[in-house]
Amino acid sequence: MTGWQHYGETLQAALPNKLLAQAKRYFDGQDPAHDWYHNWRVMVLCERIGQEEGADMEVLRLAALLHDIGRAEERRTGECHAEISAREAGGLLKSEGYGEALIATVQKAILTHRYRKQNPPATLEERILFDADKLDSIGAIGVARAFAYSGVLGQPLQSDQPDQHTPEREFRRKLVTIKERLFTPTAKQIAAERHRYMVEFFERWQKELLGVY
Repeated sequence: MTGWQHYGETLQAALPNKLLAQAKRYFDGQDPAHDWYHNWRVMVLCERIGQEEGADMEVLRLAALLHDIGRAEERRTGECHAEISAREAGGLLKSEGYGEALIATVQKAILTHRYRKQNPPATLEERILFDADKLDSIGAIGVARAFAYSGVLGQPLQSDQPDQHTPEREFRRKLVTIKERLFTPTAKQIAAERHRYMVEFFERWQKELLGVY
């Protein structure tokens, strides 16, 4: 059994089946960069990092499961998906019988996974969720997500126009900075290799655009 399978099976066993099914339905029709598989990868990363760092796994698992359930509503209304997700999570968790204190803790982790200067992640669980979400934006998966989302938005693969967004500009303006923004030692270790691969990919990308290869 691979580490990925192990963490995935642990999650399946630890989370209520009904809640898992309810959360999954929020992702119907979502774009490939923000779909259920993104959510699941973040959950598995949280499981790995949380076990390494000694987190409260109940809080972390629930926050990871529900952290992006507001994405579809964000597309419809423009409201921040973290705020929508936290609000929706409160109702789902209450219906499952979770206590108010735990619900509030989960909601805070969800709110802070989308970093804002006025509301940075503070607790270990908040920081792990933040880190796991950002890790899925770099490495081979991060490259794939950048190109996939660019396609969803109808953006070109390359452009000579300085204001035209492309996957490579997403890399140079945002993705290249992510490894420096992480909090936990385990996430930083994972990020180092993912960052290296991503840099090498876009170096090769540039050479192919120039006809070197």
